[in-house]
Amino acid sequence: MRLSIHDVAREASLSCETILEVLTSPSSLEPEVVRFVMQTIRKSGYLDTFLPWKKRSDPSSIAILTAGVDSASTTEIFKGIDRVMQSLGLATSTLIFPTRVSPKGREDLLDNLLRFRMISAVLMVNLTPTVEMVQKYSSLGKPLVLIQTTVPGAQSVLLENQKGMAIAVNYLFRAGHRRIALINGTAAGREPGVIASERLMGYVNALQRLGLEFEESLVFEVKDYFSEEGAKGFEYFSSQDELPDAVICGSGDMSALGFIEAARQHGLRIPDDIAVMGYDDLPIARLVHPGLTTIRQRLMIAGAGGLVLALEAAANGTGQNLVIMPELIERGSA
Repeated sequence: MRLSIHDVAREASLSCETILEVLTSPSSLEPEVVRFVMQTIRKSGYLDTFLPWKKRSDPSSIAILTAGVDSASTTEIFKGIDRVMQSLGLATSTLIFPTRVSPKGREDLLDNLLRFRMISAVLMVNLTPTVEMVQKYSSLGKPLVLIQTTVPGAQSVLLENQKGMAIAVNYLFRAGHRRIALINGTAAGREPGVIASERLMGYVNALQRLGLEFEESLVFEVKDYFSEEGAKGFEYFSSQDELPDAVICGSGDMSALGFIEAARQHGLRIPDDIAVMGYDDLPIARLVHPGLTTIRQRLMIAGAGGLVLALEAAANGTGQNLVIMPELIERGSA
């Protein structure tokens, strides 16, 4: 049986996230760490796991299903997939299928992909297949790996949304804020509501642990994760009798930037008049002024981890999930 990334992490006494970070963005780590991880990878024989996908004479593809390809967070996931393919020297290609939010069309597509032997594995980004489809893939030995969602019997890369929201609420509470608002994705109905539901739950639970009352009027749901929706969030809160002390944009960094721009147009100062936190830590978060305080999801690592798990499953069978912990990135907006 060939090695998995969990085996490499145990051998190196490091986290799987650190191994993936070396493979996707080594410049973010100390050179000594990068050298040590690469030596461990080579000596352990881990690269042999991916030999079937290094042969250019035997073409294969990885299918990636996603609701859409136009969000900045999805771009980061794709970037992680591309970088780990380069690091591992893979000759395989990727086929991207935007399915929007049509469960029926997606299930038909998943069923069709089972018929193509050239498809080594399937990744699903922020989408949830049925249990029946997961069982069908499992019975035929075709790897199906989920990023950001989970289904019994499927292998997943999970980003701990509840933990991330708890970190954000606790940070703002320690800074003295008590009326902490949330701009969030739609937590009910169609996908990708599972992510928004987890973030809402993390927000509510964190408030309760701190002894703060949950106010429904302090939650605004957006239909997508773009800056225009963040501006609508500002319009909603500014129409109330009193602005919140702080806003967590669980709908992502782009909505946070849209909120900040709308607040500035109305003469408000960030963070003096209202503190704003994002969620993602997209590259743009550190380029704006003030820099955006946010929860880093490590989306590139999530994408890289999804690909690695999928190919490991093709070589070894279904293995362990990969859990990526969020972290606070403190800048100037909160």
